Amino acid sequence: MSLGYRRIIGLDEVGRGALAGPLVVAAVELSIFINDITDSKLLSAAKREILADKIHNLAAQVSFGSVNPEEIDKLGLTAAQKLAYVRALEGVDGDIFLTDYYAIDNKPFIKAVKGDQLFFPVAAASIVAKVQRDKLMHENHKLFPNFGWDKNVGYGTKKHFDGIDKFGLTDLHRKSFISH
Repeated sequence: MSLGYRRIIGLDEVGRGALAGPLVVAAVELSIFINDITDSKLLSAAKREILADKIHNLAAQVSFGSVNPEEIDKLGLTAAQKLAYVRALEGVDGDIFLTDYYAIDNKPFIKAVKGDQLFFPVAAASIVAKVQRDKLMHENHKLFPNFGWDKNVGYGTKKHFDGIDKFGLTDLHRKSFISH
């Protein structure tokens, strides 16, 4: 039985719990099956890179929305995440939107716990979002090499906390996340 959905968009975010860098949301319409697509957290960085290239080449739509650390600090995480989703959906056309347990305003959606493992388009979105954000954090590491962003991509590791203790916060840190 067909429900009549032709344009199925998967959405997922990355960077929600990071101490530094943006929160990035990806929206992906991918109707062509690609082997090995699953939740980005279950894949190696090298595998994610390969799959992200395939997704970009085969997807009908790929869109990103992000919020920077200043927006996260100003708005709070929940409102900032909502803004990133709104930005990711600008110009995206779809019949139904699938998420990893995130509710979307003014669009028909289905949300599910572990949606990035259940829904193929959400898994694709998780991969391209992770690759996009990781690349950005690797570039930021070149500007701020004392925090280990080439490895921890802004998350709270010992190296990151040691860097904060020794060198202080940068403009890329989420001040509201760090009690220093």
